Amino acid sequence: MGNATGPRTPKGKTRSSQNAAKHWIESGRILPSEQKEAGVIRHGLMEYFKPDGAPENEVIDDIVLNRLIRRRTDMAFTREFSKASALKPLTCLEKHEGMAIPFYSRGRYGFEYGARSRPDQCIEGLEAARELIEERGLQPKEDLWALRRIYGSQPTEHVVALMDGLERNIRRQPTETTDQEELKKWVLELIEIEISLQKARLEVTTGVEDIELASDVQEPDAPALETLLRYRAANTRELKELLDTLERIRRLRG
Repeated sequence: MGNATGPRTPKGKTRSSQNAAKHWIESGRILPSEQKEAGVIRHGLMEYFKPDGAPENEVIDDIVLNRLIRRRTDMAFTREFSKASALKPLTCLEKHEGMAIPFYSRGRYGFEYGARSRPDQCIEGLEAARELIEERGLQPKEDLWALRRIYGSQPTEHVVALMDGLERNIRRQPTETTDQEELKKWVLELIEIEISLQKARLEVTTGVEDIELASDVQEPDAPALETLLRYRAANTRELKELLDTLERIRRLRG
């Protein structure tokens, strides 16, 4: 086996970066880059509380670290929201590409089909099928295969009716020209209805994607957001406990 190189996909790198953020936030010491800020915070706290004696000064030091950790959490929030906004176009693109024309393969139980194509591909496939049927007439087996290739294992209501009609036609093998013409007319009518429905779906889908991409604020994924919220809640509780400790020390001293 080769040496491990760490995650390579955007999602994997995002998860890995959250591990680093956790250790950075939870670090129980003042980091070198925080020395100046720690001095400013400590000076302000000393001026406000005016601690007297070692116990009170130790509590002040703990409050300084608590406030630094709060700032780390705020920085992580900003970073995660910025990262989510930057990754949003990539997420939409991956979702869009993931809905490509479905695969089909010979499995244990015959042909297995994937998910339905996205609306623009459904429209393109249906329009091609309509033109072909108008030119050469119905070829039920070929037309049924084309529908399955477009819709995979997720046909809509009208496509289910189409596929059912074509399958019954294959089993029955009608020889009357009038029967074939009626079936052809019915198939073309349903295809027109389905094209209209897919165009409406495409319009809605495009509108949703435009709204998502135009938004200035994109939330991080749930695990990252929940982790940061837990850090913030714990930090707030700790600050309250430290202030209570300082007050108890002062009462005992006073």
